[in-house]
Amino acid sequence: MTYGITWMVSQALIPATIAKAIDEGIVAGDRAELWRWAGALACLAAVIATTGILRHRMAVLNWLVASFRAIQLIGWKAADTGPALPRTVPTGDVVATVANDAMRFGGFYDVTARFSGAVVSYVVVAILLLRASLELGLVVLLGVPLLVATLGLVVRPLQRRQTTQREESGRLIGLGADTVAGLRVLRGIGGEQEFLQRYAVQSRAVRDSGFRVAGFQATLDAAQVLLPGLFVIVVTWLGARFAIDGRITPGPVSYTHLTLPTNREV
Repeated sequence: MTYGITWMVSQALIPATIAKAIDEGIVAGDRAELWRWAGALACLAAVIATTGILRHRMAVLNWLVASFRAIQLIGWKAADTGPALPRTVPTGDVVATVANDAMRFGGFYDVTARFSGAVVSYVVVAILLLRASLELGLVVLLGVPLLVATLGLVVRPLQRRQTTQREESGRLIGLGADTVAGLRVLRGIGGEQEFLQRYAVQSRAVRDSGFRVAGFQATLDAAQVLLPGLFVIVVTWLGARFAIDGRITPGPVSYTHLTLPTNREV
């Protein structure tokens, strides 16, 4: 989380540094100030590169450690429960928990760094814009939460379909495990085709649920690009108009593009 916050806040400070270079260096005609802010920009770039590498390394480490530790805990619990486990929990659910749920659980520790960095950088960008223009700052402060809430309209049905897919996958795994366990009996009574048809039907159910998940996932991915993009266009247009009217200097207009990565990470 420390690396994630440093990484994203440094990105948030780049437009502010560029704005200072424009206002105090280029517009004022002061070459010394221009070089000073250019040096600050190079330092920020170095910090972003270093903390970005460290953030990714630690995030993947946390993700893998959490996932495999969860798998270990499931294995230990299953061993302690013994033969009584299949009586209360279907075999397919146990396998699905190990194969899918544990990795998703670990993914929480992967996104924590980016999420915390996004929240802090969102506050930093809002403060910078509030100092430059009260109107622009309020647009960011109110607009980003509104965009997140709008994306939530897609996330909720996606989660429901993911839960359905997970349940269907667990039934398929359980059906396969039961078939293998009773294979001799099935062959003795000639029931292979019956179970084969049942497996094919359940397999199609898993496939269809995956299609439904993919549709909403694609919608969410598109919305994560479209909605913040439209928001950035609005903020940039407002900043440009304020600069033309003389309400703000040209430099702070460079702040506006930061609302896109901040909102997408949140």
